[in-house]
Amino acid sequence: MKDSVRVIPIECKFGPTSAYAYYIDAAEPALIDTGIASSASNEIEAVLAANGIRMEDIRWILLTHGHVDHLGGARAIWEKTGGLAEVVIPRKEAYLLRDRSAQITDYKQLQGQYLDAEIQGKHKAILLNDIGADLEPTLEVFEGDHISLGGDVSITVVETPGHSVGSVTFVLDDLNWAFAADAVQMFGGVKSGIPTIEDPMLYRRSVQHLLEEVRPKRLYLGHHFQDSNGVIIHPVVEEEQVSTVLKASLEMDVKLADVVGRHLSGGGKSNEGEGLYGPFESIASEIGYTGDPRNLPCAFFVTMHGYQKELMAAQNK
Repeated sequence: MKDSVRVIPIECKFGPTSAYAYYIDAAEPALIDTGIASSASNEIEAVLAANGIRMEDIRWILLTHGHVDHLGGARAIWEKTGGLAEVVIPRKEAYLLRDRSAQITDYKQLQGQYLDAEIQGKHKAILLNDIGADLEPTLEVFEGDHISLGGDVSITVVETPGHSVGSVTFVLDDLNWAFAADAVQMFGGVKSGIPTIEDPMLYRRSVQHLLEEVRPKRLYLGHHFQDSNGVIIHPVVEEEQVSTVLKASLEMDVKLADVVGRHLSGGGKSNEGEGLYGPFESIASEIGYTGDPRNLPCAFFVTMHGYQKELMAAQNK
């Protein structure tokens, strides 16, 4: 492989937040993640054009997972390539690409179940607008799959679930650069104030695997995340800072598991009222969480639901 491969980060903005897509300049150029539906024209096409790259040049659309802010623009980008780009997604989340109504089903099972019908209706409309039309993937991948981008540039698929059930990390071979997107979240996003974790057990295993086995030399994240002091970390993490970011993610996991365990297992009081944070009111108070869980996207209810499920499973053993 070449000593270096050009990677262009692209910030895709939506509402008060943003997600990152990454263009890999290879013989068969790849775009990792796609933002939401409007990102194709609003950010991705403009940034690539400024670098002398046409959308038609993209030959691979590689999706790390099935959340709207990472695959919502896939259909629009695929169309701009003339339908020539190969569309790749983790096997466990391919259903979220080929049938956008599945996004609503997942939403209702996670954040939606804690919100009233009016707010759910607004969120559903946003989700359907941001994902665009359905798209059939070309290739569904899982652990150990390899993708050639032409020449001596290739990618290995590493399964890193937890943030979502089927998230993967794309590792640029030889260089050992890892495109982890949301599989690594430190102490949460700038707006969310808490990481989004659907399955805590899988999340910590994935982060540990990246830290101990993959050991990336560079880490590409999906958003601006923050450390324990609220310092915002740039989404492209270099060299020695990679292990710091991964360890911070595990540190936050320990903190969340501890507070949920104390508040919801008899070691502390669980609020079952109708307040803003529902059954997790006392937890929000202890960790100093002041975000509005009625916003979209919002990590709070998704993450609390995940840790509560893990706690209940442990108690039922």
